[in-house]
Amino acid sequence: MNEIVKITTDAQGLSVVSARELHRFLEAKTKFADWIKARIIKYGFLEGTDYLEVNDDEGGFSEISEKPIQASFTNNLVKPNQGGRPTVDYALTLDMAKELAMVENNDKGREARKYFIEAEKQLRKTLATPSTEQVLIQLVSQNSQLLANQQQILINQQQAIGQLRADVDSIMRGHRPPKGKLTPRLITPPKKVITTLRQLISRKVNDYCAFHGAEQSETYNYLYKRMHDVYGVNVHRLQRKPGEYILDAIERYGHLDRLYSLIMAELNYNEDN
Repeated sequence: MNEIVKITTDAQGLSVVSARELHRFLEAKTKFADWIKARIIKYGFLEGTDYLEVNDDEGGFSEISEKPIQASFTNNLVKPNQGGRPTVDYALTLDMAKELAMVENNDKGREARKYFIEAEKQLRKTLATPSTEQVLIQLVSQNSQLLANQQQILINQQQAIGQLRADVDSIMRGHRPPKGKLTPRLITPPKKVITTLRQLISRKVNDYCAFHGAEQSETYNYLYKRMHDVYGVNVHRLQRKPGEYILDAIERYGHLDRLYSLIMAELNYNEDN
């Protein structure tokens, strides 16, 4: 796919486009400042959701932050240091860029829109493979821990059984076990460690919210939006049974692996920072 307008993608998979570069490609006759402001007003685009105004004084609009995205597009972009009279640009989401291209209603606009749609498809394919590997690694780690716990339980039980046999032999010979000696109790397995994707998802979200002081509802809403952006799955349109939550429907439709992949890619944090 030939690059006709540069798309900048951050580590979390959010893609943005320079409004100035798009304006040049579309060969719009109106001055850039008038063109972008008129369309923002006319089509109701929202700053922090659809675009972010940035300073282009260092030759490039997209100095993307590598911090995890929490609840809004705004958190992903860092404005360059201002000096002199910086040129104003706008970092656009792909959805806004597609709509701006469409409303131009000319060949250039149609070409740009098709380009952005294809770019989204490629992004979804790119994100899917490494995320699947992360899921497998996490599950292997959890299963290894479970195996280690079971091995220790087996050792303890073998020791207890050995002592029980010795006590039974003493009783059969007419002797009592030494006074004050307690017959060992077989150890029951502890509660099962977290192994299901549903449990892993809940734990990851809980840890993330506790670390950042974020609301769980906002975090889940962000993840549900990213499910649509990255995988094309609109979780709000999944048919739910009476009393079901959205997460229940996601699990029933077999999309938990995709949700977990997004969590591993976008909600990671460094506790040392």
